[in-house]
Amino acid sequence: MKSETDVRTALRAWVVKTSGKVTAAEVLDDTPILERRIVKSLDVMDLILFLEELRGKPIDVEKLQPGVFRSIDAIWTNFFEAA
Repeated sequence: MKSETDVRTALRAWVVKTSGKVTAAEVLDDTPILERRIVKSLDVMDLILFLEELRGKPIDVEKLQPGVFRSIDAIWTNFFEAA
């Protein structure tokens, strides 16, 4: 299992790469990445695949709740913290 710091760093790098319009310094852990259109809703499927790779296990998309992709903090809490 990767450390919390490693996961958050990987998520931030993915957001920056996917967006192409922000730097890592502009994406804080509580930055609303979908609301601010840093990441488009069309990118969510790629994000799910990336999260599955980071976690090493699949995500049941039928159980996803609103807000789970709101920010790096939300992603950490919903997909890694309990693991």
